[in-house]
Amino acid sequence: MKTYQIHLEGDILKVDFGKNADGTPIPADGDEIVRDAAARLREMEAAGEFRGGDLLKIDGRISLLVSYVIAHHLAHLYRAIAISDTRLNAYIVAISTAAEYPVGSRIASATGEVQQVPSPPDASPSFLIYWEDDVLIAKINNAVQVDGDRIVRDATAQLANLIESGQLPGGKQILQIKGRATVLASFAIANKVAHLYGGVAVFDPRLGERGLDKYVVTVSHTKNYQVGETVDIQYIPEPAQKVVLCGPPNTGKTVLREALKTAILKLPETPEDFYVISGCPDGDGSWFCETAQKYPDLADSLKEEYKAKFTFKFAQAKARDISVIKNSLLLFDVGGKIPTDENRIIMSQATHAVMLARTEQDVTDWQEFCKKELKKPLPFIAIIYSDWDGKADTITSESPILTGSVHHLSREEDASSRPIVQALAKLLINLTISQQQ
Repeated sequence: MKTYQIHLEGDILKVDFGKNADGTPIPADGDEIVRDAAARLREMEAAGEFRGGDLLKIDGRISLLVSYVIAHHLAHLYRAIAISDTRLNAYIVAISTAAEYPVGSRIASATGEVQQVPSPPDASPSFLIYWEDDVLIAKINNAVQVDGDRIVRDATAQLANLIESGQLPGGKQILQIKGRATVLASFAIANKVAHLYGGVAVFDPRLGERGLDKYVVTVSHTKNYQVGETVDIQYIPEPAQKVVLCGPPNTGKTVLREALKTAILKLPETPEDFYVISGCPDGDGSWFCETAQKYPDLADSLKEEYKAKFTFKFAQAKARDISVIKNSLLLFDVGGKIPTDENRIIMSQATHAVMLARTEQDVTDWQEFCKKELKKPLPFIAIIYSDWDGKADTITSESPILTGSVHHLSREEDASSRPIVQALAKLLINLTISQQQ
């Protein structure tokens, strides 16, 4: 079975990660997914499915790596390419030579109306691109919170400045790119740099090992590199903190995960390689909370479409991902049932745990599970009660572990400024800093 699916429905390119017959995701590394995506695009091109035209819209789940592959294959065939952004319920134009579809404009999903929301004058860039040794760093500016259309415009402007100043001269055999980017920005970057270099390789945090970063080749114009192969760069490793957010079902773990992610990214001490993934196949990706705040019906329908079964195969693949991720701070959540083999496998890769519970019995059950059922006892650094009907957070202790309650974790509200979330964010950053000293 193919690890990445691509097909055309009218003027929309539908994309998604491959699934087994039972609906579970096919476990695969980024390099394999890139090879399958490239092969499928070549197959469609050979069959004459891509006829070109004014506008191609792309809808579905896309990784950063696959963004480069698709952009390179299709940018020369269409005057404009727009990618679905569920947070805005619109397609965002990431690549364009068409005046009617400016880069960074929104195309409403329901009506097709084109709108461009102007950036504030003298605003700080929401996306940063610069060199760090021989690697091009392309990353979101954590100090600026904006929508995807603004990020595309800022990324495009940053690239134009580098090219005009001669800092992207091209000609190098392979361009290596690293950083916490977005799919939309990656389309724009790929379109600008793909033909300047013999190839483009993008960092994959789920590959490699301690002391060795791996970059997956996503674009190649030379026989020296094949799309889907990896390029290695050695580095001096830092201690890795892998924190699992656990607790019983329906306590608000997804909302807390996204709120915590937002709060951490606003802190000045946050490590650049801070990383968040989901350890359950419930369809609640990083897009979910922001989409639900504006378009709850759309969020529900997409969650149902993306939801898969929590199987042993899924758990093994997720545990493998967590084990190889070497970022200095990783945050992930898990399913809400214990004792299960799936959670046992995934949580055994964690170094610390944060619990979101409702009752004292919940706390006892999860503490027992983490003490006796895993490969080694898993220490809790925070135990937080989810208080749906509450009006305010409480912090009852900060040492030896953080305890308290968080109120009304609704998917339609941003909880990142809540006191207990802020305290937990600072705790995780301090944990990371202390382990590096």
